Amino acid sequence: FNRRDDDFYEAYRFILPGYNVRPTELQGAVGKEQLKKLRGFINTRIANAVHFTGLFKDDERFIIQRPVGPDSVSSSFCFTMIVNPKSGVDRGRVLQRLREAEIEHRIITGGNFLRHDVIKYFDYEVTRSSNADIAHDYGFFVGNHPIDIRAEIDYLHKTLKDITPTR
Repeated sequence: FNRRDDDFYEAYRFILPGYNVRPTELQGAVGKEQLKKLRGFINTRIANAVHFTGLFKDDERFIIQRPVGPDSVSSSFCFTMIVNPKSGVDRGRVLQRLREAEIEHRIITGGNFLRHDVIKYFDYEVTRSSNADIAHDYGFFVGNHPIDIRAEIDYLHKTLKDITPTR
């Protein structure tokens, strides 16, 4: 998988198959009320995403997620960023800068599932995994929120602005 002493990977390491979901009546009641606010939450997340995209869309150091197609809309749960492998920028330096700036981040959805210990429990066939490896080795994400975080997105942009290639 990766080094076990690396918190970036270790915090989201899949070891055994399965899941753990135990909703209670209270969680259901709270969830029902939250659903009434969903459209507003999504609209605010989308506004944050528009701001994020405006800042990073032309930054060749990063590959960012963009909606595909004219009618595509994302709920914008997070902002995925992949350090462009052709950029010469070291993801380790980027993640260190994020830690120093106290910007929380994590691996994109656990990275390449094929590289987790849990894979030994599955009967599977690999057809292609190069993009999954790129996301695993070069990617990370920062969270979005259902409140206006444009100032925090500006801080993220400022934090990463001067990171240059290591070559």
